Amino acid sequence: MTYAKTTVDKVATTTESSRLVPTKRESFPKLAPELDFARSTVLVSMILTQFEYDKKPLTVAMGEKVYDNYFKMLDPQKMYFIAEDIEYFSSAKPVMSKMIREGNLRFAFDVYKLYRERVADRLDYVLSLLDKPFDFSVDEEFNVDRKKAEWVKSNDEANDLWRKRVKNDFLRLKLNKTDDKKIREILRKRYINNHNQVVRMNSEDVAEMFLNAYADSTDPHTNYYSPTSAKNFDVQLSLSVEGIGAVLQKRDEYGQIREVVAGGPAARSGELQPGDRIVAVGQGDNGPMEDVIDWRLDDIVKKIRGKRGSVVRIEVIPADSGLDGKHKTIRIVREKVTMEDQAARSKVIETNVDNIKRKVGIITVPSFYEDFEGRSNGSKNYKSVTRDVKKILDTFNQEGVEAVVLDLRENGGGSLNEAANLSGLFLGNNQNIVQIRSAEGSISGVRSRGVEQVWKKPVVVIINRISASASEIFAAAIQDYARGIVVGGDTWGKGTVQTFRPLADFLRFPDEDDDKLGALKWTIQKFFRVNGSSTQVKGVSPDIEFPSVFVNEELGESSYDNAMPWTEIPAAKYQPFTTKLKATITQLSKKHQARVEQSASWQLFKDETEYRLKEAKRKSFSLNLAKREAEFVATDRIYKEFEQRRKELGEDDASKLEMDDGLAMGEGNLKKELEDAKKRRESIDTVAKEAANIASDLVTLSKK
Repeated sequence: MTYAKTTVDKVATTTESSRLVPTKRESFPKLAPELDFARSTVLVSMILTQFEYDKKPLTVAMGEKVYDNYFKMLDPQKMYFIAEDIEYFSSAKPVMSKMIREGNLRFAFDVYKLYRERVADRLDYVLSLLDKPFDFSVDEEFNVDRKKAEWVKSNDEANDLWRKRVKNDFLRLKLNKTDDKKIREILRKRYINNHNQVVRMNSEDVAEMFLNAYADSTDPHTNYYSPTSAKNFDVQLSLSVEGIGAVLQKRDEYGQIREVVAGGPAARSGELQPGDRIVAVGQGDNGPMEDVIDWRLDDIVKKIRGKRGSVVRIEVIPADSGLDGKHKTIRIVREKVTMEDQAARSKVIETNVDNIKRKVGIITVPSFYEDFEGRSNGSKNYKSVTRDVKKILDTFNQEGVEAVVLDLRENGGGSLNEAANLSGLFLGNNQNIVQIRSAEGSISGVRSRGVEQVWKKPVVVIINRISASASEIFAAAIQDYARGIVVGGDTWGKGTVQTFRPLADFLRFPDEDDDKLGALKWTIQKFFRVNGSSTQVKGVSPDIEFPSVFVNEELGESSYDNAMPWTEIPAAKYQPFTTKLKATITQLSKKHQARVEQSASWQLFKDETEYRLKEAKRKSFSLNLAKREAEFVATDRIYKEFEQRRKELGEDDASKLEMDDGLAMGEGNLKKELEDAKKRRESIDTVAKEAANIASDLVTLSKK
């Protein structure tokens, strides 16, 4: 297709003696639409127009929406493209739907090629800025949220935006007493890393991004997965992978070991440590070592993962030896690794409410995980959240725990089957947990299956704005059955059900190579509470509300332009455990309010939350050094006051407010980051403690 004429400046890339240098334009990966991408595109359009719950035909209007969405995905803050670029490709806009139906991805690749050039242009300008001093006496502002802004009209305007961004990044580090030479080094590495991640995207990545621009235009929870991404999705849901048992991150030009999974082959070897930098990877005992310095993280992970029982050799620079340290090569036999740190975990605390001491168990559930493959293969020990929580509850019963708190904060959902069966541990077997409405309008119920009511004592559930999908199903069931109390904040409001299928399943005569087509997760149903109300958009509201740090208008289902609306259907057949819960909630609320009004710990939590919320709403920052220093000093004083109050209360500092250090992911002190993360996992914060107090009140009221 022919587009309008435009100009793409070719500026030579600056390099320095450091190994971490920008990828030169002549070294950019060759990008081209392939036959498999065309096949994937045709299949995705067929599925989404015929089988998605809220079917949206691939009309000209839909094609135009995809066009806009693709640019939005590539450049959400509108800091790379200029208005001329958008206009240049505009001739494709009215025929976008036709191109998708035909599997023609030339537009997607042409746009991405120009995007790479624009990213390279901005980097050239940014690196030139770092060679000169900034004038911090000027009164000007940098707006960190440009999602609703217009496209800039020229490269000069784009460069000015980047000048302000770099100046802001520089100021954030300068306020932390980092010297100017070090700041330039940090920022240079940061911008080059960001640049290299973009320009090294391969053809599969580009096809995936464009197909997601289409998928997202139909429904917020519909996604296309390339073959690589499909494998990662399965790992996330099953909490298992065949590999060495290590979590990687990117640090400068290296893949770095961030965490070693307890019990995995890497941990058992005792040789691989957090902070080690990966230099090369070899397959088997005798395969050649392949240099992986400055590779994309995904590509390094591909080299390390492999079939169970196979050998991988990893050459690293040990964390404690510095970059000039002696390299060592570690031989590891790959195994199936379970990510235990992401599984349900528990702790028992003693509450003292009204001079009555009680044992309350707290269970943190990060996700509704399930090893589908293990279950379908009949494995006796397959991983699932229901199985893990049942073991915890059995232990609680043996230890005389009187009430349980389930912490579902930040739990984004997972398996619908697990949401039903976990509910069954508290409601009993064969209970209606959630209703499902198909695209055709038929309504069916999802029941708890193969479980028994393990826990018959009081239950409190904690939710917040990030609790979504399966979390909402569970919390709603506890509410509707009057089985327990829900506390916290309003949930996300995701009331839809998705299915995940390889695209090869839709071929009449699939072959071995068809796994190259990837997979699709699309919306097929809408779920409703047993009381008939959808959680879509509205979410689940707590019985007792706690202060929240989230800006609900900017986060959650209601923030999506194309979210399905809230609806309701007739209630299912279900029997609440009590008819007195409303009166009980009134009593609990009064007791909670009276307690927190006298609680210095709760007041500290409330004050910190209000401060976090105010800062979260802030979009613009001064680039004047004197003004920023004054703000920094004032903020530091507030934080120190919070910290002094915390010390006087004798509380741990796991959730304390931290001053902005100006560093990005992978730039900070890894040891401290891991220690802080461990501290947060092991601590019981003010919210969980108060939820436990409410659970204790519930025990008392249930005995009257």
